[in-house]
Amino acid sequence: MMTKKKPLILRPYHKTSYAYEKLRICKHCRFFTVLWEDKCANCGRQALIPVMQQARIQAKHSMQNERLIALLMTLAAVLFSQTFLQIILSLAGGFLLTGLLWWVQRKTVEPETRRQLDKLLRSSERRIIEGIYMNLTTASAAIKDDEQLGYEILREMATIVRNDRIRLQQIMLLQSFALRKDMDLTLEPLMIEDFEPALAEYIGELAKIKRELIKHQAIRYVLRYEREILEMKNGSRILALVAGAAVRMKTYVDAYPDFILRYVRQMPKDRFLRLYRLVRRHPDQPWNGLRNEVSALYNEKYRWDPEFQNWE
Repeated sequence: MMTKKKPLILRPYHKTSYAYEKLRICKHCRFFTVLWEDKCANCGRQALIPVMQQARIQAKHSMQNERLIALLMTLAAVLFSQTFLQIILSLAGGFLLTGLLWWVQRKTVEPETRRQLDKLLRSSERRIIEGIYMNLTTASAAIKDDEQLGYEILREMATIVRNDRIRLQQIMLLQSFALRKDMDLTLEPLMIEDFEPALAEYIGELAKIKRELIKHQAIRYVLRYEREILEMKNGSRILALVAGAAVRMKTYVDAYPDFILRYVRQMPKDRFLRLYRLVRRHPDQPWNGLRNEVSALYNEKYRWDPEFQNWE
């Protein structure tokens, strides 16, 4: 008996340019998390801020300390001055030095923030690992009660932690959901080296609803494990769907003509039509016999189809 897939609406996923931008730190206990909770899971206080914000705070503190040192040097120069002229010169020089330092700091606030960020991350490696481990515990508990929440937690964690265990958990959860084209789905971040039937099924599902996600890495994966996929219940269909997704770009037809040739007769009509148009636009490309097979299938099955007649 087939398990009915669950409908869902995923929480919006905010992509970041850098993985560390997903990290937040508690200002009170220095606990790290990649999740979106309001309160710190470690101390319970509402003191979580992005690590970049913490780095900026540290950069400003560092600059303030530098200005304070400049002012203290000015004060020391004044105290050791023996004449009024020396006092005036010490004050003028000190204020000039402090003003120049302040001007330079304004120009270098971003590089200093980056330096403080690097320092923070390097010095906090153990605490970051501990925080992510607690996030993983949270995800494991959530999966038992709310698979959607569990997946969303794992999706956030995967930005920082890249290992097959988390990828497999995400894939297994995705296979229990009713996937739609309008969902924010990914593939390449979930790819693993070893054969996994759930991943093959997920690739097949994406080849049907989000073909733009089927790229070289996914095609090479199904090629590497073609024999194992064929032994699956719907293996032949999965491979035909991937081959059909590949014909969306000439680049993939150029790279994998033999693979597409093996499953051209199992392609849905719309994908074969796409391939037929591509073949007609490039009459000089034989593609290892793919052109001849497309012509033969066209003559056998689609010669009188109105959709194909427009390309005669």
